[in-house]
Amino acid sequence: MKKTVCALLCAALAVTLACPAFAAEQPAEVNEAGAYLRERGVYRGDSTGSLMLDKGLTRAEMAAVITRLHGEGEVNPEHYTWACYFTDVPAWAKPYVGYCIANLLVSGYDSSRYGPNDPVNPAMACTVVFRCCGYADGEGSAWSYSTACDYAVSQGLISPATAQSPTITRGEMAVLIYRALTGRHPGDTPSASQNTGDGYLSNGKPVTEENVLELLRQIEKEWPHGTVWGTHNTPGTHKNEVPSTAANRIMDVYWVSEYYGCSGYASMVSSLIFGDKTNPGRRVEDLSQIRPGDILFWVRNSDNSIWHVSVALESPDEIHAFHETDGNHGGIIRWPNQESQYSKNNLDSYRGENRAYRLEAWTRYPEDVAYTGNSAGAWSSDALN
Repeated sequence: MKKTVCALLCAALAVTLACPAFAAEQPAEVNEAGAYLRERGVYRGDSTGSLMLDKGLTRAEMAAVITRLHGEGEVNPEHYTWACYFTDVPAWAKPYVGYCIANLLVSGYDSSRYGPNDPVNPAMACTVVFRCCGYADGEGSAWSYSTACDYAVSQGLISPATAQSPTITRGEMAVLIYRALTGRHPGDTPSASQNTGDGYLSNGKPVTEENVLELLRQIEKEWPHGTVWGTHNTPGTHKNEVPSTAANRIMDVYWVSEYYGCSGYASMVSSLIFGDKTNPGRRVEDLSQIRPGDILFWVRNSDNSIWHVSVALESPDEIHAFHETDGNHGGIIRWPNQESQYSKNNLDSYRGENRAYRLEAWTRYPEDVAYTGNSAGAWSSDALN
């Protein structure tokens, strides 16, 4: 995986064995991770409100946690009871196990046994969290069930001591999920250059056209022109392996892949700039106000299908021309010749009657970040400075 991806997902490993009740993770970190998941409805306490973070986790309880995590509170698990064909699962757990089976997040021991009361081991925990949190496409290549723990340690998601334990506690599971979702450890205090959330980019800087351009220049260095990037049938192709929740929701509007091809490349670039779940996308109504990092769709006017997807590198200039980058451009990543006007796209190519295509754009700049026009021609001028 490229170093930008690692920078987004890896934190320094904590291996302190401070308290046996919490195994390998520090109690303060466990408690903060549990509180984080409680706020998001992923963890629920008992009748006293306790999250029981020092207790073990059963496979049935894991299914409930993963359903809430994967469904993001927007699904009714009762609609998935039909998918739980195991005879050993209690009634309360059938909707959760059914949801996880239907979404290929878990599997049983055989056609009739799920083992709902069996304890969860670290390999199980890492596998299901990977499938939920943007690592699923690496299954079978970057990691497998047998190597999931080693991969999680390499990504800074669990400590070596947790990986080697026979079972995992609810607290350790909370820490694993927290790190996979946020790319940092509970208790880390972002500095002024490490702000997170809507309004901030993946490098912690505020969302501005200038700061987006800085990240685009970094991405160009790490994913240079000519890098193989095609469809799933392209030999040796790269694909999007970056957690891309917000970008994927944009792709879902057009029913295009968030992993392969030009749309997968655009999803990766957008996520490396604006983050996984922060800065949700919205349509750009005035195409003259396209900004660096905006996702562009070529839509066939004949049937509304997608012909191509790219990412804008600058705002359109006074003649409506602008540079862009795209994947699967002849099976490779394309960055423009910055000094050539002929490498630019132009809004006028998609306006008027009898055009084969129209251009639709999506932005992840927050609504309170006003369009300035300062990035018009910026990609070209950067090449000349």
